[in-house]
Amino acid sequence: MEHLVIAGIQSEVCVDTTCRRAFSKEYKVTLVSDAHSTWDSKEFLAQQIISLHNDVLRWFADV
Repeated sequence: MEHLVIAGIQSEVCVDTTCRRAFSKEYKVTLVSDAHSTWDSKEFLAQQIISLHNDVLRWFADV
C-alpha cells in the first residue's frame, strides 16, 4: 500500500493525526475535503474547524 485516502469524523483530532502520521510514514495522502466532519466547539462552528483543517492539511495531503 502506498496511497491512503482519508475520510472520517472529528477533523481536528482523528483526521488530522491520521493525515500527519501517514505523511510521516511516506504514504501518498489524499484528504477528501467534504468527507470529514466534526462538532461545534465552544469557540468555533464545525464548518470553521473543517475549513481550517482542509487548509492546514494541504501541507501533508492532496485535499
